[in-house]
Amino acid sequence: MSDCLDDDAPPSAKLVVKVLEYSDDPLTQGEISDRTRLSPRTVRSSIKRLKEQDVVEERVYIPDARKQIYVLTDSVAECLQASEGAPESAEAV
Repeated sequence: MSDCLDDDAPPSAKLVVKVLEYSDDPLTQGEISDRTRLSPRTVRSSIKRLKEQDVVEERVYIPDARKQIYVLTDSVAECLQASEGAPESAEAV
């Protein structure tokens, strides 16, 4: 995951990425907050940082246009899938 994200990303931002990675559908900020158990303010801050780094994409939530839904950008999703399939570089001792 470190290859796909900024090394300076806080743990909360990494958790948001993991939740979006394992979600089948885009999530609202409230859903991310519920799944991560992070405060809405922390989630909002993490999403803002991830949007600035082009890790997360914001879309309009059709059922309620006042809300947005969030999904990983295609390049980050591909990077995360590629890193999952790669064999571990550490050898067992």
